[in-house]
Amino acid sequence: MELPDHPTTTVSRRCFIGGCAAAATIVTTGTAAAAPDAQPCGTLPPGTVLAKKADVPLNGGVVVYFDDETSVVVAQPKKNTYTAFDAKCTHAGCMCSEVDQNLIICWCHDSRFSSVDGKRRSGPAKKPLPQIKTKIKGDDIVVA
Repeated sequence: MELPDHPTTTVSRRCFIGGCAAAATIVTTGTAAAAPDAQPCGTLPPGTVLAKKADVPLNGGVVVYFDDETSVVVAQPKKNTYTAFDAKCTHAGCMCSEVDQNLIICWCHDSRFSSVDGKRRSGPAKKPLPQIKTKIKGDDIVVA
């Protein structure tokens, strides 16, 4: 399907539906954040709040959408251990939209990554998700 505002960008039906479902989940849970300046995930400034610890379930996680190009997966693979990764799938560039049982899932082509280290577990992706260094600041998980 071709997007009207971006005639050279195509999005698969599965990717579009998965992304919309993920966005609806973030909006209803209130974990979405807004970044004042759009930046690639690797250059989010130190101190940028990614999520509240209380919003990141054990063995699961949340996807935080900053803008159309910048999304971050924040996970809690072990109690009080938080990890963060660029949510852009390394296979075709769709946004990963779910974390379940310590697997980060991209529904575009069903690639799955470990929420512990970002390594590919299954699907067509070959490379791991880029990790974002984090630290805890009060109740927040922030970019280190």
